[in-house]
Amino acid sequence: MPLNSSVSANLYNPDGLPIDLGGPVDHPFEPMPASVLDGSIVDRFDYIVSRKPTRLAISDANCNLTYAELATLVNRIAAATVAAACERPGPIAILLPGNVNFAATVLGVLAANRGYVPLDPGVSIERNLQLAMHSAAAAVISVSELAGEISSMFPQQLPVVNVDALDREVAARHPRPGPDDLACIIYTSGSTGSPKGVYMSHRILLHSILQSTNSAHLGETDRIMFARSPGFIGATRDILAACLNGASLHVMPPSALQPAGLVNEIRARGITIFRGSPTLLRRIAEVLEGDQRLESVRLVHLTSERAEWSDVDICRRIFAPQAPVMVIMGSTEAPATSWFIDEAVRATAARLPCGRVIPDRTLSLVDDYGRPVADGQVGEFVLSSRFLALGYWRDPETTARVFAVSADDPEVRIYRTGDLGRRRADGLFEHIGRKDDLIKLHGYRIEPAEIENTLRNCYGVGDATIVIRRDDAGAVRSLAGYVEARSDAVKVSAHDLIANLRKYLPPYMIPAEINVVDALPRLANLKIDRVRLAELDAKCRALAGYTSHDSLAEEVAEIFASVIGVDRATFDDNVLSLGGDSLQAIKVAIELESRFGVAIPVDVFESTRTILELARWIAIQRRRRRHRDRRSR
Repeated sequence: MPLNSSVSANLYNPDGLPIDLGGPVDHPFEPMPASVLDGSIVDRFDYIVSRKPTRLAISDANCNLTYAELATLVNRIAAATVAAACERPGPIAILLPGNVNFAATVLGVLAANRGYVPLDPGVSIERNLQLAMHSAAAAVISVSELAGEISSMFPQQLPVVNVDALDREVAARHPRPGPDDLACIIYTSGSTGSPKGVYMSHRILLHSILQSTNSAHLGETDRIMFARSPGFIGATRDILAACLNGASLHVMPPSALQPAGLVNEIRARGITIFRGSPTLLRRIAEVLEGDQRLESVRLVHLTSERAEWSDVDICRRIFAPQAPVMVIMGSTEAPATSWFIDEAVRATAARLPCGRVIPDRTLSLVDDYGRPVADGQVGEFVLSSRFLALGYWRDPETTARVFAVSADDPEVRIYRTGDLGRRRADGLFEHIGRKDDLIKLHGYRIEPAEIENTLRNCYGVGDATIVIRRDDAGAVRSLAGYVEARSDAVKVSAHDLIANLRKYLPPYMIPAEINVVDALPRLANLKIDRVRLAELDAKCRALAGYTSHDSLAEEVAEIFASVIGVDRATFDDNVLSLGGDSLQAIKVAIELESRFGVAIPVDVFESTRTILELARWIAIQRRRRRHRDRRSR
């Protein structure tokens, strides 16, 4: 792969701006040269070990290793990997908790010139088996405590390397990997549909680390927090960001530490780089009291999900006031944009921008027909680069559907991200949402993320998400909100939340109902688990008594649909969810009063959230009227 190996090509983005603009420009560090891209991850690690043998490399609750000690463990794991896999082709599965051994095994497998597939002990055996089988793993590396799970996962004989029982003797050196050899296969979360294995070479991962190093000024004095599930790309990037720069990696698995514990660990370990999701940030902020700050953090790096201005406010409150806040938009396939947040932009941006395209990439916006859209117009992000993921492992059809090769340069791949956004006049990009999340309801285009963000800004709300309810034909019928209440706030009510939404959103964006729950279902990386959320929604609807055999509710729904002018209204609709206005609401109320002979006060009509609730209220009033009529005879 031909490369432009000059350092300057990786220190400035395509707009000619330095990638550390607004960041830690005064923080001394040793820039990572672009020449590392002509070697492997192992080459860079060996270079760091030779220069920093006695510095702390990695630490968890039970173990601290210097770079020299880590290199010894890495070489032992590499030798055991080579011996176990022998001539069997395929990557190596890693089933380990997120600790010192996991980080060492990642480097050890790479040193053995194999790609690795990280599994996660925190998920089901069935899912790990699915990933291991799909990857066609040649061996698995684990520990004694997981022996039972391994035997359940792999009914057929598969070589197992036990990190607890490695040979002390290191075998002779084996062939070293090159820059374009397979480095890893990272399976996406699979919250909807089957998981896909995104695979990358050493060069691709090194390019990502080069960018983060030179923008964040990472160096040997940094202490990087590791609080991620082993199965996600963020875990790999955290490990390499530390170990390829002489910094120290501090493992703090969120499964073992609640937010209060993370706060204590950040302070005790003097963490300088906070790398985590906005969700994790919000949880940590909840447990800090008064004016408490995490002063050791010099730089905040928000990843994995879209951040909001309210998250920036949290950062200013809980970290050192001068700590730069960096946001990145991207995916497992490739990071796309980054930005050290400039507060001056807030005056012209209701939505927090996701930054400018990072070096060695081209980012364009296209419509549904692949045509470029003008600045300010919404389009799909399309990324072009030599440093994108290579595709989806053992899935050529999906790879061909999502990736393409540039007609101008066969080394350049083109990736249709599925993300929607716009480019501002100042060159900053805004992320609008996922293309497959943008919906049309009763003729209106709606982005659920906008509703979610408005809910998050309501008092007492810790997090929020929207469920899209569809009919049997798959058409969008209504929206339902799910809100996770803050533990330190007064109890929030669905009625108050809907009233607050009405202040900021048009009527057609108001969910038909809102459910307040103690905790939203989450995946290991703290993102919303959409499968479990759908199951929760089905239970909530069942408990609410939604049924298709309520004749009065069906009659009420027909009136709503007729007056508002839609084809059909469901039991969980209301005037707002159907796109109706205040005048149509009055007409619906009048029609209902005429049809059922029941006067409907304005406050009752507005407070009933769904057609089913209103129908039940009408049924109660009719029963009461009949009872009064019998008594009066």
